[in-house]
Amino acid sequence: MAKGKEPVQDFIQASKRLADLFGCEADFFIKPLLDLEWTVRRDDDFYFLCYWLENDKKVEAVIVKKNGEPLIYHTKDYSMVIAIDCVKIGFVFRNGKRI
Repeated sequence: MAKGKEPVQDFIQASKRLADLFGCEADFFIKPLLDLEWTVRRDDDFYFLCYWLENDKKVEAVIVKKNGEPLIYHTKDYSMVIAIDCVKIGFVFRNGKRI
């Protein structure tokens, strides 16, 4: 790693810039799926994000709602959908704070 680099801080700043682009909070993980086909499906009061992997396997995730509205953000070229999917979480701490 190059001297003076802070990969954790770089990641945090990149997440904030992305949230600023979409005008939303940055309290979620980012999963870039830029080349996959996707759609949103509504089933009664629930919204689902559906996308297809390279092997044509369909994946569905429940879209998070705030004030009754699905959290879907758009810009000219991109859309970001906030949804709940099975996810592994990497908790990152500073070693100096270990008890």
